[in-house]
Amino acid sequence: MSDKAAHIAIYGKGGIGKSTIAANLAASMSHAGARVLQIGCDPKQDSTRILLAGRRITTVLEYLKTTQPLHRRLEDVVETGYGGVACVEAGGPEPGVGCAGRGILSAFDLLEKLDIAARGFDVTLYDVLGDVVCGGFAVPLRDDYAEIVYIVTSGEFMALYAANNILRGVRNFEANGPRVGGIILNRRNLEDEDARVQRFAEAVRLPIVASFPRSELFADAERAIQPIIAAFPESDLADVFASLACNILSGPTRYAANPLAPDELEAVVLGVRSTERILPAAELTNPPRLESAEKPIVASTLPVRPRRYCSKGVRDHATLFGCAFNGAAHTALQLSDAVVVAHGPRSCAFLSSLGTVSFLRRTWRRYGTNSPLPPLSELMSSDMDERVVIFGGSDCLEDTLRRAARHAPSIIFVVTTCSAGIIGDDIRVSLSRVRDTLNGIRVVTLPADGDLTGDYSQGVLDATTAIAERFIDPDLAPEGTAVNLVAEKNMVHQTDVNFDAVRRLLQEIGVAVNCRFIRHCTASQLIGFQKASLNLLAYDDLFGRTVRDFLTARYRVPFASAPFPIGFRQTEKWLLEIAAEFDKSDRAKQIIAAHRERYERQIEALTPSLASKRVFIVTQNRHIDWVLDVALDLGMEIVRVGVLDSAWDDEMQTQYAGRIPFVAPYTREQRTEDLRELRPDLTLTDFRWNGAPDDARISTIPFSFDVGFYGGVALAERWRDILRAPAKEGWRHDL
Repeated sequence: MSDKAAHIAIYGKGGIGKSTIAANLAASMSHAGARVLQIGCDPKQDSTRILLAGRRITTVLEYLKTTQPLHRRLEDVVETGYGGVACVEAGGPEPGVGCAGRGILSAFDLLEKLDIAARGFDVTLYDVLGDVVCGGFAVPLRDDYAEIVYIVTSGEFMALYAANNILRGVRNFEANGPRVGGIILNRRNLEDEDARVQRFAEAVRLPIVASFPRSELFADAERAIQPIIAAFPESDLADVFASLACNILSGPTRYAANPLAPDELEAVVLGVRSTERILPAAELTNPPRLESAEKPIVASTLPVRPRRYCSKGVRDHATLFGCAFNGAAHTALQLSDAVVVAHGPRSCAFLSSLGTVSFLRRTWRRYGTNSPLPPLSELMSSDMDERVVIFGGSDCLEDTLRRAARHAPSIIFVVTTCSAGIIGDDIRVSLSRVRDTLNGIRVVTLPADGDLTGDYSQGVLDATTAIAERFIDPDLAPEGTAVNLVAEKNMVHQTDVNFDAVRRLLQEIGVAVNCRFIRHCTASQLIGFQKASLNLLAYDDLFGRTVRDFLTARYRVPFASAPFPIGFRQTEKWLLEIAAEFDKSDRAKQIIAAHRERYERQIEALTPSLASKRVFIVTQNRHIDWVLDVALDLGMEIVRVGVLDSAWDDEMQTQYAGRIPFVAPYTREQRTEDLRELRPDLTLTDFRWNGAPDDARISTIPFSFDVGFYGGVALAERWRDILRAPAKEGWRHDL
């Protein structure tokens, strides 16, 4: 037996007997002492039937549909069958519904995430549906999966036509060497059958590694729901399977794919010889080959890790806000020396650009600033249309990569959309074809696949972690007094205004900003991430904590205990902690003393208007202590805080638990009833809701806040103005 794991794909025309041969081959391999995994890649779900004595198992796609990510376990989709063979059925959609090829991609992705490779199988057999014209069904051909392919055929013209098509597919995946193990003949007792298959084999320079007669023993074993080696162990059929199993386990020779042109195929199969293509039988004794000793059958050398960092929408299987493509694209655009290629329809790139333009306009109107995002010309589309989705997007992606290279960026990011993900485009193939024309420009792929992989936040998370792993130099040491700013938001109006506020506070104590991770930066700044001595989190929400946890686990970097501060108390604590890290405490205390005097004057001016006012709060925001701080400083009474479910965070953090009446979980249906019962002077919420009483004074709590000593005061000034205005707005009753 080879000391390397064998990953074998069994291909052939539909109905040619692939599943029967694959299952019997798996049983024979187990008799030879191999640990075998068989994966059925056919929506019919019948690949492992005789190994499981007819038991139906849960398919991977059924499991994906019904089981939430955190509850998924490998043992739920892997069943042990005859001889200890591990059995998996990928499954698929109902006939005529959906894309079965995309289903294969999803099934394989889940098996990877659940780390099926850790089971340590000697052999993995992929029993693949029909032809390979669909990118989904070509998945086992990729280097990450099967290293060698066997083609099952009979002497029928359409079976050999399918075999030739399979060779055409295999040829597209031979960048790392030959991939074909040979032809398996499954006879139908046709006239001239052996001669037809022999002519085809000679023409494509492949050996016939096994020949199975048309035998009633197959039907008898099927009725007994047993493999041949169990039902008829002394038969010639059992011997043929044992011989083929021995050949594969010993490390077979691999041959290059040499498909025939359509006219040549017809001439060869129908017996009309083409001297331009067919090799004499004598030359077949030494066909072009790569010996197994030179390139053993191995699994992918790339590490396969389950997704550890999930957005709340993905983790809870909740409504997705935006798509992962958009989040990944907007993150990649933050690198000023990059070009981003959207591999998908032009509408995806347009909508992503439109979101950026709208954001810039709103920011300019509110703050009079123009956020320095990369120009829209740096977001390019591969322009996939219906034709491309059907026939594959490699050519249009390669053309777009060449156009992107003309901009001479430091990096090209390729971000995939739903269309690319559904048809199973392999970006690596396109890159291998154009790499020599890119003038050494680094290309980084971000397989977001639109909303197939998750929501906007998931796209940002996946892009953030991928970019970090490709750029951050882990061997650099801190230099000087500098910090990194981590997990600022792409689409929040105050992001750059808050950055300026944070930078000014840091400058006042003599601390510089090394890198904004990932916001308006360059590749070189990302590479030098570890030059900073401390990292400052922008938001302590699920996204921010996830990025922090990733960086802490991957690079062992320290973080300050609190995120960007809002209001006087938080800013005081935050500044003292950072100053202590850099031995700047005396300077920080001087700064705080100066701001304290101003803050107290502002509170004193607002207190007569707001003291003793009753406040009712309803919010999805999980961090409102800065609101509570200023309300209590003003002498206001907080009568209740209702905490609604949030699509972005699930961890309520407050120092006022037990001192203020929090209600969690709180429902939207309770708001109006509590408002009428409590009769507060002021209601604070995320947004005014339908059904709220007309005479209720309601003010909003911003999700995106103003950083610094006076963020709470600015909010309180708005409360004062609302309480001064009439409770019922006159224009509502003009009619």
